[in-house]
Amino acid sequence: MLIAAVIFCWHLISPTSKQSQNKLLFERTAIVSYVVDGDTIHLEGDESVRLVGIDTPELRSSDVGERLRAEEAKEFVENLCPSGMEIGLNVDDLEPKDRYSRTLAVVYVKIDNFWTNLNALLLQLGFAKILYVPPSEFNPYEWLS
Repeated sequence: MLIAAVIFCWHLISPTSKQSQNKLLFERTAIVSYVVDGDTIHLEGDESVRLVGIDTPELRSSDVGERLRAEEAKEFVENLCPSGMEIGLNVDDLEPKDRYSRTLAVVYVKIDNFWTNLNALLLQLGFAKILYVPPSEFNPYEWLS
């Protein structure tokens, strides 16, 4: 229920129109295997995706408050990306992999029949902060305007 309320509020404050949200902004689709944490998703076929441009709190932090925020971020992503769900991926053409061989991408999820940028949603709702590491074709600061 909390997730539905958050999504409803996000639709009210979202700077993009539903028409532009429905454009296919991704290069390919994939199926979620499981959510690792708030900014990493494991896909079927043994691929890990790191949501580019953002950073969520760490689950293994020594700070109790950070661990709680990390669990909230992970739960939010799990609710939007359950196992078996199809997501859209727009891979960063300038830096397609990170040092851990995870695919760097913007992840799109379908909400109310509209593809929504999950990276931007996490940032706008306060589950994540900006982590801009050039080179990248994506500028996460644009997701806040």
